[in-house]
Amino acid sequence: MKLLRIGIPIATTVVTTAIVVLVAVWLTGLVPDGEWAEFLKALIIVTIVGATLFVIIWSAYFSHVVREGIENILTREISRKK
Repeated sequence: MKLLRIGIPIATTVVTTAIVVLVAVWLTGLVPDGEWAEFLKALIIVTIVGATLFVIIWSAYFSHVVREGIENILTREISRKK
């Protein structure tokens, strides 16, 4: 059970990070050369990294809330059976 608590979030974070890096490289490659090119590339990277951190944090919070809810339901069921 501990593997599920630790392994799944780590695997999800690794896969999400890999996808985000590929998307960032792809999108920054689409920026045409010009005066604002470096600014646009930096803006793309900051936006993607910020959105990814938000998704990872929200996912961790959501899984925490769901786990606590399930544990509360299970403890109520156990106390009813006694």
